[in-house]
This record gives sequence, C-alpha cells and structure tokens, in this order.
Amino acid sequence: MKNTKNLLIYFPNWLGDIVMSIPAIYLIRENYKDIRITALVKSSMSGFLRATNLIDDIIELKDYKRFKKYDFDTVILFPNSFESAFKVYFNGIKRRIGYRADYRSFLLTDVVEREEVRWWHTSDYYINLLKSININSKRPSIKLEIKDKYLEEAKEYLNTINPNGKKIFAFGIGATNSYGKIYKEEYFAEVMNYLSSKYDALILFITTKAEIEISTKIDSMLHNKAFIPYFSLDIITAILSFCDGFIGNDSGAMHIASIVGIPTLALYFATPYNQNSPIGINSHYIFKKVDNDACICGGKKCELNTFECREVIKPSEVIDKFESIINI
Repeated sequence: MKNTKNLLIYFPNWLGDIVMSIPAIYLIRENYKDIRITALVKSSMSGFLRATNLIDDIIELKDYKRFKKYDFDTVILFPNSFESAFKVYFNGIKRRIGYRADYRSFLLTDVVEREEVRWWHTSDYYINLLKSININSKRPSIKLEIKDKYLEEAKEYLNTINPNGKKIFAFGIGATNSYGKIYKEEYFAEVMNYLSSKYDALILFITTKAEIEISTKIDSMLHNKAFIPYFSLDIITAILSFCDGFIGNDSGAMHIASIVGIPTLALYFATPYNQNSPIGINSHYIFKKVDNDACICGGKKCELNTFECREVIKPSEVIDKFESIINI
C-alpha cells in the first residue's frame, strides 16, 4: 500500500450498504492520510458520498470506461459480483482487491476468502477486505461529518418550515421495492400523532416521490400535516443531521439517520437485523416477527400472502423505545 497514491473504491448499489461501508472508508483515511480516494458509485446514490468529507472525487458508474485517465493504483471492490470485477479488469488498474465470489477470482490480484465472514454484519464484512492493505481494525464508532455547504442549505430549508425552532422528528416511511418492510401506515400515524402532540414537534417524511401513495395515506391520518423534503441525497443527509430523532423501516434513509448521529430507531419485522442493523452512535432497533417459521421473507414475497408482520410491532412498543433514546 506504500506505493498507492490513487485509490478507487467500487461502492455497493444500495444506499444502506453504502452507508455501512463508511467505517471502512474512515479506517483507510485514518491509516493512509495522504491517499486520494475516488468513489465509483451509481449516480442516484452519489449525493450521499458527495456530502461527506471522506471522498475526494466521484465517478458515476455509467462512466466507468473513463478509468484509464485517472491512473488508479488500486481498486477495492465492495460488491461481490462478476460484473464489478470485469469492469475494472480491463481498465489498467494494477491492484484489484475483492472477495472470492461469482467465479471472478481470475480478474482479481488480491482474492479475499469469505466463507468465514459472509454472514458477518455488512459493515464488518467490508472492513475485513482491508486486511489486504494491512488494516486489521475493528469497526470504529462514527458520527459522519457533513460538508458546510450542504449544512447551510439544510438550515435554510428548516428555517423556512420551522421558524419557531420546534423539535423535529423524521420518519423513514418507505422501503425500495419491498412493501413488506413498510411498517403499517395506521401504526406509523399513531406514533407520529403521539410524538407531535407530546413534544410539540414537526413531522418530516424522508421518502421519495415514487412513494407518494404511502405518504398521502399516512399524512391523511395526522393531526398536523407532515413536511416532505424532496431534495437530493446530499441535502437530505444534512437535513437529517439537524433532526431530534428518527424512526423508520429497514431502509437507506434509516441508515443515513444512524450514521449522522441522531437518535435512530429501526423497525425490523420482515428482514433480519443481524447483518444490517444500524451502526450509528445512538442507534437502536426493535426486531419482532410473526410466530411462523416461514417468515422472514425479506419484505418482497409473503409466504402467508398477508404481510401480517407489518403490524407485529405495536405503536406503544415503538413509542416506549423511542422515548428512551431521545435526548429530550
């Protein structure tokens, strides 16, 4: 690693996984302070990395054929796919580090075995790759630093909707392509109404326009209308850092709330928590499943065809746990 000055990190495709790779990036920064780090990432996910101080440059995945002009010394591949290794193999990067997976070992120079670690927490799984560059540290506890320009834009928005400086509770109400991971709408509304009333707080939905149906349904049940900041991920990351707490499904929004350091409560009922629990400094979860060995389905295909797991965690449980972690 002494000869590496220009490092490429091939990031995962999903936002939650990208967030969980941040401790690995932090360790690289701590151990190799003079190295330049470039992220290769999907354009839709690049905003989150752009908001941080950990990355020097970003290449969107669609532009991967332009690698050669960057003269990278080394690439670390977080994805396990053959495709990710294939894309970097033909672009002149001398050192290519990744897990043995998907019949791609011949495309890598540093093949890391994964049989003993493949069921580790995702964040630790990524950190384990760093053994190839002589980093053997445990996962650090991190509160993500956000660039000032995004913090200022977030402040402007929050001053507009919250001129009186009320408490703000954010909710991650959606989950990409996984209906079964979405907490029951009526339960979400009950929790929101309670917290809004008791703490005179504003309610923020962290969601996308693709989830307008669920947003409208929950909002119709609220005593006070929720606010929805439809911004890019860089601004959303900054906005979340100013909130007083977050409750959400197993989703990318939840993981961002966790890593920026606000009190975060994640709800797991259709997916297991052990590999994907939030990693932030004040992060907590409730895991509960229906009394049926056929569940957990991952939120996409319910074996019972009822998605009854969406209501297995009761609002009172969510409220009690959340009130125990918020600093109010």
